[in-house]
Amino acid sequence: MNFNYSYATDIGQTRSHNEDAVSVFENDHTIIAAVADGMGGHSAGDVASKMTMDHIKETFTPKLQFLDVESARIWLADVLDYVNNDILNYAKEHDMKSMGTTLVLTIVTKEFIAVANIGDSRAYILAHNELRQVTKDHTFVRELLEKGKISARAAKLHPNKNVINNALGASASLHFDFSIIERYDLDAILLTSDGLTGFVEDKEILDVLNLEMSVDEKVKKLIREANEGGGRDNISVALIESVKGGAS
Repeated sequence: MNFNYSYATDIGQTRSHNEDAVSVFENDHTIIAAVADGMGGHSAGDVASKMTMDHIKETFTPKLQFLDVESARIWLADVLDYVNNDILNYAKEHDMKSMGTTLVLTIVTKEFIAVANIGDSRAYILAHNELRQVTKDHTFVRELLEKGKISARAAKLHPNKNVINNALGASASLHFDFSIIERYDLDAILLTSDGLTGFVEDKEILDVLNLEMSVDEKVKKLIREANEGGGRDNISVALIESVKGGAS
């Protein structure tokens, strides 16, 4: 798998600790990138996001390979079910209410790309100079928007726009979105926590991704712009460039 990628996380300008976790895992068959945004305060959110990333790492063996979409979906469902139960048990044992984490994850193979998310961490794809969000935020405000109860402008300014209604560790009943891209020719896949998207507009993100600089420099610049835009949250970014493949 010969893709360029980089990832980083930053505490931001106002938080006392970082509850995000981000990583990219690669073997000869697959790349998996993931961003988790923990919630529940110190020693809760950061524990939940780390537990999630640690379990993905444990299950990502050198020989891990997905021969078809269904095998990827089953693997992911097993991973998320394990993590969800682990967080619930940890929270109960340590009396940590509201402990949980969002997760956005992509599985990149030579035949297909899978994207999954829980919460409001996002995945974007860049192709033909167009940046498109491929995940839907699991938030109270998005539900209002989809039901036509508020406008897009009102959604952007809503005081509860960051209230999520789905997360790992939120319920024993687990739900995640899962989508597939086949026959792909993408310039980039971008995964972010809302510490980026809450302070940098999509157009500004697109401008950065189109710059003539390395993938490492783009990740650093995105984080810098989020901090310059306020930095009132932890910021995590994973970027994979030159993503080409798919069944012929």
